[in-house]
Amino acid sequence: MDRNAVIGFVLIFLLLLAWMWVTTPDPEELERRQAEQQAEQDTLTEEVDPPDEDEEEVDPDAVEVEEDEEGDPVFGVFDTYTAQDTVETVVKSPRYEITFTTVGGGPSKYKLLRHKLYDSTGPVQLIPDTTRSAYALEFISTENYQVDTDQLMFEQLTPENEIELDSDDEAELQYALTLEDGSRLIYTYRFHGDRHRVDFDVEFDGVEQYIGGRSYEMLWRPGLNKTERVRGTVGSRFSEAMYTKAYSRAGGVLEEFQPDDEGFSEQLITGDIDWVAAKTKFFTQIIKPVNDTEGATLTADISGEFDDPESVHRYSTGIRSRVTQDGTAQYSMYVGPLEYSQLRQFDATGYEMVETSPPFFGWLDWFTAPFVRWIILPFFGFFGSLTGSIGITLILFAVAVKLALYPLTKKSFQSMAAMKELQPEIKEIQEKYKDNPQKMQEMQLKLFKKAKVNPLGSCLPMLLQMPILITFFAFFQNAIELREESFLWADDLSAPDIIINLPFTVPLLGDHIAGFVLIMAASMVFMMKMSGQSQAAPNPALKAMQYVMPVILLFVFNSFSSGLSLYYAMFNILSVGQQQLINKSAPKIDKEELMESIDKKKAKEMKKERVKEEKEKRKEERKRKQEEQNQETESTK
Repeated sequence: MDRNAVIGFVLIFLLLLAWMWVTTPDPEELERRQAEQQAEQDTLTEEVDPPDEDEEEVDPDAVEVEEDEEGDPVFGVFDTYTAQDTVETVVKSPRYEITFTTVGGGPSKYKLLRHKLYDSTGPVQLIPDTTRSAYALEFISTENYQVDTDQLMFEQLTPENEIELDSDDEAELQYALTLEDGSRLIYTYRFHGDRHRVDFDVEFDGVEQYIGGRSYEMLWRPGLNKTERVRGTVGSRFSEAMYTKAYSRAGGVLEEFQPDDEGFSEQLITGDIDWVAAKTKFFTQIIKPVNDTEGATLTADISGEFDDPESVHRYSTGIRSRVTQDGTAQYSMYVGPLEYSQLRQFDATGYEMVETSPPFFGWLDWFTAPFVRWIILPFFGFFGSLTGSIGITLILFAVAVKLALYPLTKKSFQSMAAMKELQPEIKEIQEKYKDNPQKMQEMQLKLFKKAKVNPLGSCLPMLLQMPILITFFAFFQNAIELREESFLWADDLSAPDIIINLPFTVPLLGDHIAGFVLIMAASMVFMMKMSGQSQAAPNPALKAMQYVMPVILLFVFNSFSSGLSLYYAMFNILSVGQQQLINKSAPKIDKEELMESIDKKKAKEMKKERVKEEKEKRKEERKRKQEEQNQETESTK
């Protein structure tokens, strides 16, 4: 490995360090962005359409918040609902088990049967512990009370308390909030056995007369539960909190909401909304309206420092609408894993939440998103089902990538080999023209041109591979395809494969040692050592790099997903074999002919040296034969 190869590796490493550095938020920049965002929100808020002239305008500042003697909120006319008893109904399919309650007329528990918690104690439960519906309508009544339907008692109209679906089945569950005068708010849920989508219809049957301005908001209130193991360096941004955020999509534009400040934050969006969502690292909930909307609200409630793995992040989402003339509203909801196939079935743009670029590398989305969608996911889908092992599929993928990148790798290794072979000549030119840098550069360029060697040929192919490496780095960090998948000693390829628990915490490294990271670092040491063995004049800096860089990457990758480390370890091992193969087949440079074309004097000297070496060889050969004859003569006597 020559100086240019080292430069290539250093550039890659510096890009990785730069990414790590920029993910740490700059307080001043954060304050500036938040100020700009707030100013934009204030401007947009002023542009919200006013209520119709024939409707009563409600002053939010005049909303009454009253409580009865027991401390429960008072809702005026909405306190006169007729149902009193709490009833729970369980809807179960091969994919999920949802518990619905009459308190709010919606889901209070949402279990994903195909996904377990990190400690395998049970299936993932996405809704935090609650006895109320996760969905609610919120509005200001004509009596100026703030009404939240998740605090009202609905009546279950569907007689069954257990609904079980097969993959091809569909079912319906219906609730009604009936006021004293007979007006009703009717909820209808429709389920699909093979999908995580739930269709939700709302019918305003006379209730709209009590809704101020006919304006209301459809809300997801509770946030999403944390589901992953809290491990790694304290303060690591690669905890689950890094991936917990909210989204809105309006007018074809995806907006991300993730404040760094502790406490409550809110973002208001105006206009017709495509969908809103809250997500964790591997799971999401989405609300998609069918009718026209007026805007959306995204809220965050963060307890603890943002980058503390123990902190709690709750995101709520809501869509603002008005009651239509026919008194109906329709929504599609999704609560489930960030699986590309399921999201595509739900909405053609839902896959946008599957992050394919690391933070601050969004400018690569033009490459990363299609590469994940059309190359990585189909490969994992096909070979994953064929082999039954994501670990083996990762290895096969590394082999496929090495084969696909072979032309670039071959050019890189051949350039490295040629540069090594030319090291004596390069050094001689440098010594000969050390007092004339311009002439030195001219002769070196002439040497490279005649030898048909590109001095950047060893590092340029590496840089061209950077978009692919960045894509793998981002995808394998949060790919649900790796979650709960075991391979060898790794229980979960989406988490570190811990083989040693440390009794203390090392900065950046954490409180453990991961297995595949050790293999990755060792393979990198071997690869760099082998690359430098044929170096004509070993570079002390290169010798140090052989050990320093793998150790640094050991620290950086130790808390990342074991699937990522497994991939890079296999990639390095294959690179070693590929390098040996290419080096053996690399064309040799005729140095005498080369030097004759650029320096005739040097060519003559080389020729004399070669003739002298041949004479010495013949002389040595004659001497050896003479000694053999003498030994035979002595033996005969």
